[in-house]
Amino acid sequence: MRSGNCISFAFLLGAAMSFAAAAMAAELPREGSYSGTSSCFGTYRAISVGAEHLLVAFDENCLSLSNGLLDHVTWHCWGTTNYTNGTGQGQGYCVGNDPDGDKLVANLGPDEPHAPHQKTWKSPSTLMAGTGKFAGIGGSGIYVNHANEFRPMDDGTFVNYVTFEGNYKLP
Repeated sequence: MRSGNCISFAFLLGAAMSFAAAAMAAELPREGSYSGTSSCFGTYRAISVGAEHLLVAFDENCLSLSNGLLDHVTWHCWGTTNYTNGTGQGQGYCVGNDPDGDKLVANLGPDEPHAPHQKTWKSPSTLMAGTGKFAGIGGSGIYVNHANEFRPMDDGTFVNYVTFEGNYKLP
């Protein structure tokens, strides 16, 4: 390249990077709301203790599509549910990984009381921590777990989808 072409190329590259950086910064406002859907699959282990207690541990992987904050985030979630006399509440954690490799942590639950084979139930969620663009994040939301609507392939596995909405704030 000739000297004039190099300067023009450098200018265009710098301008494009500036616009790209401005667009990326505009993608995540310091606070806002979000909503979307996650699709999940996982495994569980259930242990009955007498007729009145069922203890369940779960481990799942999900992917979410949303209108912004949690779009194209993959999740690893785990937790427990304690059913007593046919009604239980679950709680757990999820770690999300966005396309840029930034992570965030969500605390889930406790769920509203529900039966083991119930089709849907609501639960609160709290955004607790993050890295990169999510550093210092806080927020809360509600999700609706749509479970027991699909037949899983194997015993000890499950599939579900979750609809969610909430608000967040960054420092």
